[in-house]
Amino acid sequence: MRLPSKRMMAAPKRKVKVWAYPILTLFLLGLGFFIYCHPYSLLLVLAFGIVIWLETVRARRYRRRLAVSRSGESICTFVEGFNCHQTDTWVLRAVYEELSKFLAVDGRPLPVRADDRCCERDLKIDPEDLDDLAVDIAFRARRSMKNTKQNPFYGRVKTVRDMVSFFEFQPRVNDVKPVA
Repeated sequence: MRLPSKRMMAAPKRKVKVWAYPILTLFLLGLGFFIYCHPYSLLLVLAFGIVIWLETVRARRYRRRLAVSRSGESICTFVEGFNCHQTDTWVLRAVYEELSKFLAVDGRPLPVRADDRCCERDLKIDPEDLDDLAVDIAFRARRSMKNTKQNPFYGRVKTVRDMVSFFEFQPRVNDVKPVA
């Protein structure tokens, strides 16, 4: 018998590779040297930084408004959009919790809906971030990420419902029992 989905293991936290710090240091030293040699380029760097900061503020405000409009929702309202007798509850919980955690606003998970569009208007998740999320979701749902190109939903994931269907078609990995 399989464990209930609420007892599934959390996805492992990714650690920064050791070689990332020297590369970041070299990049910052190079940027500092470039600004030293070309002092007017500082204006360009500052303008670029301001644009990035404004986009971050705009995205945070959008997610706050979205969280306020969905204040009473939870995983229960998310699951209502699916047939629980035919859909793996592990996949449902893994998709909901990983997306909610990724989209968190001020440390509070953002409730997601089955019909939310992932990359476009609703959730606005970068496709590269979606790929990283897929690895975490697959780990939690105990689904394999091998041979994804044979999956009928490969390249067609537009909504959260499509994401659940994608993982439904992925083969299961042998269950690993969590340490109690």
